Parts: sequence; C-alpha cells; structure tokens
Amino acid sequence: MVFEYMDHDLTGILNHPTFRLEPCHIKHLAKQFFEGLEYLHHRGVLHRDIKGSNILLNNDGQLKIADFGLARFYTKASKKQLDYTNRIITLWYRPPEILLGATAYGPAVDIWSAACVFVELFTRQPVFTGKTEIDQLDTIYNVMGTPSEKIWPGLKEMPWYGLLRTPARRRPKFQERYSRYVPCLQMCSGFD
Repeated sequence: MVFEYMDHDLTGILNHPTFRLEPCHIKHLAKQFFEGLEYLHHRGVLHRDIKGSNILLNNDGQLKIADFGLARFYTKASKKQLDYTNRIITLWYRPPEILLGATAYGPAVDIWSAACVFVELFTRQPVFTGKTEIDQLDTIYNVMGTPSEKIWPGLKEMPWYGLLRTPARRRPKFQERYSRYVPCLQMCSGFD
C-alpha cells in the first residue's frame, strides 16, 4: 500500500511536550478513527496492530490507519471463526483473550486496542503498560477487575486460563481512574 505523506503519527503528537489536543480535536480524531476501523471490519479485514504509532495524521487533522503488516481477512458470515495466531498486537494494546491464548477471534481484538488508544488520547499515557504477557494480563485485571464466567462466558475454556489466571479477586478501578479524563465514562464499568 502507498499512502500520501502524513506529517505525524498519534504517538508523536501525544508525546510532544507542548502540543495539546482539545476535546473537540479528540472527538474529531476519534470519529475518523472509528469510521476507518468500521470500514475495515465491514470489508472483512482485521488490522491486528492498532496503536498510536499506526495512526497517522496530517497538518489538516486528517487521520489514516496505517501498517497493515499483521492484517488478515476474516469471514463475517461464518458462525465459526477462523483459527489465527495469537502472536499479534503490540503488548500494551493486546486484549485479554489474546493474552489468554485465543486463536479464534474477530473484530473485538481491534476494538479493545482502539479503546486503549481512545483513552490514551485523553490521558496522554497508555492505559495498560505491562512488561511481559503475564504482567500485561495482571495490569489489565488490576484496572478492569478480575473477570468472571458470569460476565465472560467461556473464560475458563481459554487455552492459557489455567496457567495465567489471577488467584485474588480484584474490583474494577477503570471508571474511578479515568472518568475525570474521559467524560463519556460515567456509564462504563470493568469486568466485575
């Protein structure tokens, strides 16, 4: 794929010490971003590496999703999801089902990563910053709460659940941590 020149990537913008995104800018970027992601999913494409450095911006505020090196087609009409690798998505943006060894997945893996980027637009910091896959899962549980079979049917059947589950029950802290940054989080809850 060849794109026109884009001036920045989202990570560079967020790391710039003096540049600030106003809520109206974030809203505009989020709209473009989620419309682009919806377009990909509607066409049967999983990006599988959504993160700030793969979201490009020009000086006019136009956004492009880039780096399709891990992208794959998926079958939307099929009841059974195809078996893919779980060696995808940069660690800080990797969803819990991938960390638990899932190889049959769909657009939800991109949506998790997209939500992580969306919160990062407001906070200017990644939400989950684990150092290893086990630490990443623990970091997610620490913020979102420990998942249960009640809210995640099939959790115990995840390939690595027995190896990686967190023994202590944790309550969700996502809303209390991020609602002051992200106005629309009043309705959000964690895994609990």
